[in-house]
Amino acid sequence: MTALTAPTDLLRVEPIHPTIGAVVHGVDAKRPLDDTTVAFVRQALLDHKAIFLRGQHLDPAEHSRFAEHFGDLQQHPIEAMGGGYPDLSWLAARGVRTRAEGWHSDMAFLPNPPFATLLTLPVIPPVGGDTLFIDLEAAYLDLSEPVRRLVDGLTVVHYAENFQDWAWGPNVDEARRNQILSWAARPVEHPLVRVHPETGRRTLFAVTGFARRIKGLSEEESDGILGLLAAHVSRTEYVVRFKWSAGDIAFWDNRAVLHRAAIDFGDGPRPLQRVTIAEFATSR
Repeated sequence: MTALTAPTDLLRVEPIHPTIGAVVHGVDAKRPLDDTTVAFVRQALLDHKAIFLRGQHLDPAEHSRFAEHFGDLQQHPIEAMGGGYPDLSWLAARGVRTRAEGWHSDMAFLPNPPFATLLTLPVIPPVGGDTLFIDLEAAYLDLSEPVRRLVDGLTVVHYAENFQDWAWGPNVDEARRNQILSWAARPVEHPLVRVHPETGRRTLFAVTGFARRIKGLSEEESDGILGLLAAHVSRTEYVVRFKWSAGDIAFWDNRAVLHRAAIDFGDGPRPLQRVTIAEFATSR
């Protein structure tokens, strides 16, 4: 882990886990950032994989402007198709999961998934609703040598079929429905182990969530290996839990973590405000 030197006395990093997760102090996300501060925040992200800025209270425009310090924003494919997100009450009525309760990497079903996600909760539920993150680099390093050699050469096929129900949402015409269904059925391949493009370190990638099968293996072999890895990465020592306060920002590196919401908040409010940043972005 790189030792950070703060550009001012106000900037500091407070780790909350030995390998993943840290609170970054001294950044006002509402204001334009100078290059030195951007570099400091980005290095904190690379070092800790998930970082948190407390009490920022950003509106959507401020949220996007802050994220653009770190690269170009990336739309969700449903938005890019022109339909926007379907009505969440309609999704809930159909029993479609809307709360990201399973471990996943955002948009791993794309050929070029976003490198990072920035999430803020303008309002938090009275109880529960934490977000949890898995350190996939640490989990990879702790695999036995024979298992590391096995997974290093494997490719995983990902699908977005989770989103097929969106094709039947309100105000979706036939042309857009066919477009969504075609997109959701498209297989996308990613290495099971990636070399991080900025740190050069090896890490598991998206072993759960949209991952469906390992290319070239039987169904039994694929399920066995993916199941083994899913159980391994979710061990307590690789997981950090972030407890929200209203207005906080969580900023994480999708190339090296999995995340999920804790579904322990009942019917309490937990509205999300999220932006994602395109892969291979560089600081500006």
